[in-house]
Amino acid sequence: MSQLPADTNADATGDTARSGRLALPAPRLPMQAARCQYEGLPIHARPPFGVLRPTRLIREHARERLTGVPGPGRPSAFEVGSWVTVRSAEEIRTTLDADDRLGGLWFTASQWSFCGGTYQVEHVVRRMLDDHYRMRRISRTVTLRGGTCAGAGAEDEGCGLGCALLFRDDWLRSAAAPTAVPAPQRFATVRSLQEIQQTLDPDGTLLGVPFHAAMARHVGRRLPVLRQVTPRALPRWQYPVGEWYQLDGLRCLGEPLAELGCDRQCALLWHRSWLTFE
Repeated sequence: MSQLPADTNADATGDTARSGRLALPAPRLPMQAARCQYEGLPIHARPPFGVLRPTRLIREHARERLTGVPGPGRPSAFEVGSWVTVRSAEEIRTTLDADDRLGGLWFTASQWSFCGGTYQVEHVVRRMLDDHYRMRRISRTVTLRGGTCAGAGAEDEGCGLGCALLFRDDWLRSAAAPTAVPAPQRFATVRSLQEIQQTLDPDGTLLGVPFHAAMARHVGRRLPVLRQVTPRALPRWQYPVGEWYQLDGLRCLGEPLAELGCDRQCALLWHRSWLTFE
């Protein structure tokens, strides 16, 4: 079930700048690589259901051309890089309706494990692509570093994709930075652009997943491995393909949809052939 809101009444005015956007020039890659990875997840569908997802994408792209996209929502009271504590479960329940939603945004089952924890604000979310590939406006909402659908416990509670959870300002309060940060256990280095391009199809994808231009800025970087992507919450007619990983701190900043402005903060997907593991 989607966490995403029906936030159609959010204030569309205000600053449209996005913190953390990279302004460096990116190398040219094939046209398909200009679309976001979320629209090309490493999940395939068995016929005849495989037609549903492409049809929905075509419909929403046509809607964008005809009606345009909504303006950004109101900014959060918390800045990127600041530290916050997720309020207690009792405090958060007072903000939710009977469906565990606030302003249409669902407080998911895996979010309860973050209650009482202290986290760094990773991004301010003001507009994003929803689970139906429609651009939506959202206000006073952030993502937290480490705050994914996997949950805060040792056992992965989520769908296996490590989707960034959305936290309303009402669910957070300011906090001091913690004194210790756990050390990562495993590292990988992103291979050269030439090596990666040799794995791509003519449309710039591997197993349907685009390697978009902004990802090329990370070639040569040594980064902690966050998790292997193992999608689990799939209907019987869908199945995951390939061996994909997420690297700590690398999330999409919306570059593939720069003209629309997506703040969803999906974790970038890296195929094993694009990485050298230690």
